[in-house]
Amino acid sequence: MKKIIVSVLAVIIATNIASAQKYFDKAKISNKQDSLSYSIGVLLASNMAKEGIDYDATLVGKAFRDVAQKETWEISAEDANTFIQNYFQEIEERTKQEKVKESDKFFAENAKKEGVVTTESGLQYKIIKKGNGKRPCDTCDVSVHYEGRLIDGTVFDTSYDQEEPITLNPQYVIQGMSEGILLMDEGSQYELYIPWNLAYGEYSPAEIIPAYSSLVFTVDLVSILYPEDAQNADQFDDDGMKSEPKN
Repeated sequence: MKKIIVSVLAVIIATNIASAQKYFDKAKISNKQDSLSYSIGVLLASNMAKEGIDYDATLVGKAFRDVAQKETWEISAEDANTFIQNYFQEIEERTKQEKVKESDKFFAENAKKEGVVTTESGLQYKIIKKGNGKRPCDTCDVSVHYEGRLIDGTVFDTSYDQEEPITLNPQYVIQGMSEGILLMDEGSQYELYIPWNLAYGEYSPAEIIPAYSSLVFTVDLVSILYPEDAQNADQFDDDGMKSEPKN
């Protein structure tokens, strides 16, 4: 199998992918080693495509051949590792700058819209419907319906298509969502505009939510689920905080 791989990669070096098609067709999967070899190629190629890496298949093939045949490498493994790390750091920094610029523009324009309030942290919110209930405490579970969107309008999550609302705790959600929920009265509907640094930051929690993404949430605070040690909601004041016992 190694000889087949080396031969095929050597052909890639001498010709382009299209003209080498007949050599690729000769390489058949007939055992576990073949499956492993092909799987390595699939993962490498698909990962590079997913990352948007523009690469030269001929040079990739040359590197495989040089390593397989123990020939002199044009770039050492140590230098290759350093180069790749620097390459991806440059991509990440460029992506960050683009996303932050896009976010800054969005929030600057959004702040001018009627009804939009900007908090000290940079969170923006708009009251769609004002409730008449109490505010949740930061340790209280709450029952909510919500829809999450990127600032370009792409919906990445929603509970509105479910019969039952979602239960969550303000302590265990992203910072912007937590701050927004604690501003709401029971029965309210708010729109929360969450900057990337109050959302997932440099982390991408899902493919649909890239790193440095700012988010928009429509949130309905359906009800407050008070801690189990509270006999009733009257133990909490209007801000959702535990009241001092009355003598």
